[in-house]
Amino acid sequence: MDEKTNEEQEISGQKEESKETVKSVTLSQLKTVPEKQERVNRNIDMLLDIHIPVLVELGKTEMMISEVLELSPGSIIELDSLAGEPVKITVRGKTIALGEVVVVDENFGVKISKISEQEERIKSME
Repeated sequence: MDEKTNEEQEISGQKEESKETVKSVTLSQLKTVPEKQERVNRNIDMLLDIHIPVLVELGKTEMMISEVLELSPGSIIELDSLAGEPVKITVRGKTIALGEVVVVDENFGVKISKISEQEERIKSME
């Protein structure tokens, strides 16, 4: 009676075949994902040492080629802006601030009077 019937052997054989080996797994430490603002700040920090041209526009005018050819030292070119009017400070074609012209040690400079928000300046450089 120790003998198993064919049916019992088949069932016990299936059980033996379906046994799976359990192995332990070591997971690496999870890193916290920085918030969006932190990622943006880190990306901006990488750009801080890049030189970019800054243009200060006093005004503009149109001249005929013959008038340009007649220019000589001491000639005066009349601009479309008024004296004392704010000048535009431009980076890559986008106005980022307004200012007024000042003289510092016999050199011209611009004193910034209004500057756009940091987010606007970043967006304008995209």
